[in-house]
Amino acid sequence: MRPIFSWLLRLIGPALLIGFLLTSDLGLLWEILQSAEIGPIIWSLALLPPFVILKSWRWIQILRAMNLSLDLPTACALYMVGIFYGAVTPGQAGDLLKAVYLRNRGQPAAPALLSVVLDRLCDLIIMSALGVIGVFALGRLLPSRELQQAIVVAMGIGLVTVTVLLTARGPRSWLLTVVLPRIAPRLRSRLDQWNEQMHSLTFTPSLIVTVSAATIASVFFTFLRLWLLFLALDLNAVPLLVVIGSSALISVLQVLPISIGGVGVRDVVLVATLAAYGYSQEQALTLAALFLLINVEHIIVGFIVSLWFPLGRSGTIPS
Repeated sequence: MRPIFSWLLRLIGPALLIGFLLTSDLGLLWEILQSAEIGPIIWSLALLPPFVILKSWRWIQILRAMNLSLDLPTACALYMVGIFYGAVTPGQAGDLLKAVYLRNRGQPAAPALLSVVLDRLCDLIIMSALGVIGVFALGRLLPSRELQQAIVVAMGIGLVTVTVLLTARGPRSWLLTVVLPRIAPRLRSRLDQWNEQMHSLTFTPSLIVTVSAATIASVFFTFLRLWLLFLALDLNAVPLLVVIGSSALISVLQVLPISIGGVGVRDVVLVATLAAYGYSQEQALTLAALFLLINVEHIIVGFIVSLWFPLGRSGTIPS
């Protein structure tokens, strides 16, 4: 019953998209797509390399903090493979397979998994902070300002709690040696082993500054790529802060297991956001399709790279 319920949840996003398409003028949607400027779209797709390099370099810094090593070319390749698996799985859970690749290369499993989680957490923290703008941009869809504030507070408390439990040695040790063993006593020995393996992680001020700088730089390229898509459709009336807020909110919502590849989720946010500035549902759906084009690029490039990195094989980038 649980797997069926899980799959039903994932169909919420596609169902929302189908609902939008049924109430849209498909001919107009096609005309808008044909009228899009090709230059900004090409530039948006071409900015994939710096986006991946920055994220991969940040991941390397987190790995080094746990006494794990990985060269930049291999990190970029594995990161691209992780993006591919994340794009084709609900909630981007497939991104965690990067830890399996590290384990296949002789790295201990627990720190490898923690490095991937912390890397994802870096993006989630900043996207959630920026997503607050998106929550207020979509305020007219919510019953009250109190609900807006409740969502923002809940996001903040949740992120702070998860961040502390994962990064601070004391709380993390308490979680692994006290809380989780009471919930799953059979896993006590495994949890003790994980706690020991993760003990080397220490977030020094220099590491925090380095990781934060890399995150901000990578986020800059993320929003630059998306802003170019707004320009391609001549959606100039939408303020830059709203572009950032709505895009960040989409990134946060895509983590929820209510869609596949963000289908439907991005459409809801973009339709509501653009409607506030006088744009049609068809324009919003066309923009959502261009957003999807970036995901398709990630899937294609990641899939090609994954052919050189099958699961279960050790080694580095093949020559």
